[in-house]
Amino acid sequence: MLADYSTGKRRLRWFVRLPDAKAEAVRLATLTNAGDLEGASMTGEDRRKLMRATELVAPFDMDAPTACALFADAAKLVGPHKVVTAAEQYAKLHPAARERISLAKCVDEYQAAKEAKKRSERHLATLRSILGRFHRDHPGKCISDFDTAGIQSWLDRLKREDGEPVSAQTRKSHASVVGSLFEYLRRRGAVAENPCRDLERESADSEGDVEFWTPDEAATLLRAADLVILPGLAIALFAGVRTAEVCRLTWRAIDFDQGHIEIGSKGAKTRSRRLVPLGDNLRAWLLPHRGEPEAMIFPEHSDGFPKRVTEAAERAGVRRIANGARHSFISYRVAETGDVSRTALEAGNSPAVIFGHYRGLATREQARKFFEIRPEAPANVILMEGRA
Repeated sequence: MLADYSTGKRRLRWFVRLPDAKAEAVRLATLTNAGDLEGASMTGEDRRKLMRATELVAPFDMDAPTACALFADAAKLVGPHKVVTAAEQYAKLHPAARERISLAKCVDEYQAAKEAKKRSERHLATLRSILGRFHRDHPGKCISDFDTAGIQSWLDRLKREDGEPVSAQTRKSHASVVGSLFEYLRRRGAVAENPCRDLERESADSEGDVEFWTPDEAATLLRAADLVILPGLAIALFAGVRTAEVCRLTWRAIDFDQGHIEIGSKGAKTRSRRLVPLGDNLRAWLLPHRGEPEAMIFPEHSDGFPKRVTEAAERAGVRRIANGARHSFISYRVAETGDVSRTALEAGNSPAVIFGHYRGLATREQARKFFEIRPEAPANVILMEGRA
């Protein structure tokens, strides 16, 4: 028999074995001396309940008092007997809260969906590049781990291969692709909200002034280019056709008789058909290389186009400018014509972009020199104006 005074009153407790009574006496004395009267007053049943509660919350890395506090907060909102029902309803609306879906799985599913919809190879390559980088920078993460602040921080830290920060346009491209991924997941109920909706907007001024090649640089670059890239580079320079659009062109698109290049709706970035004038100097660059109607103007994979341009720039000692050919055409074309709307139509862009980024960058005299750049003729050949 043990006389227990832990509650302030004498309470006689009976034990079958003497060692058990002594062990309990030691426990009570220790807790009482430590000032833990609540612990000392706990009965065996109380201790068993506490141990059971501790076991139940252990998988969530939480102690029993914290779990009880959370339950009490939830019970205040919906009532103690409706906490589980409310949690079940929340789980139906927010699958990511109950299921840890890996980022890798979501990326694979998204890319497979785009492939099934027959997106262009260049579009798929862009997805693989950007989402691959996003996945590599967040190993082991699940989609429920991402929020707006985390993705914004990732965008702000993006660096080029040389360690310099990426351009504002690159950040916009990455934000757009990652945002499309999360929007795809939101529409399928995998996430409750798209964390990319509230990302910082890149200012149009953050790109700085548009860079383009001088007429001398453009001429030097063309003469240093390999034959495989020369026709496509000339089209990009003197017709302003985007790299991706050039890589989809066949020789059938070049109408030497009517004097234009047809950019079909399927091959255009804007999905709108347009006709680009075939200038006299561009005609001179293309005619010697004219191929069969169905032959590709750039016969290699589209990823090789910028690499070939970079190689030509290095050989020529000309600075490498991202989208330099298109920037050059638009800058000189708007200076030559003085017509923003016409230039926008030919370039497949909006007048607002042309007016805000390209107007006034070049002079009319510089434009004249640019559009007079022609291939060097052999000494024994005389070029006749107006003759093919």
